[in-house]
Amino acid sequence: MDNQETIVQRAVIDEPMFDSKTGEFGKGYSPDYGQTFIVQEGTDGRHFHQETDAGRISELIFDKFIFRSADGTLWELSVSNDGKPQTKKIEKSEEKEKES
Repeated sequence: MDNQETIVQRAVIDEPMFDSKTGEFGKGYSPDYGQTFIVQEGTDGRHFHQETDAGRISELIFDKFIFRSADGTLWELSVSNDGKPQTKKIEKSEEKEKES
């Protein structure tokens, strides 16, 4: 083979693994033949990653988003019928309902 090393590469798709970034266990893939692993399905359902799934995330339609500010306050972001952003602070009683 003209003194060239043969590199064996194997596709890693839909296999059990630990995510390289989060350490979470689930089914996923490796974009670089096993050097890093990205979990797509965990025990809590489908996982989306901003770096690799931006195209799929942008196609989803949501009624609202819930964000947590630096001090731990939860905020709900939605849009009015005329397209204006609306925010609403989630009170402690509502927060317990959202987390359960």
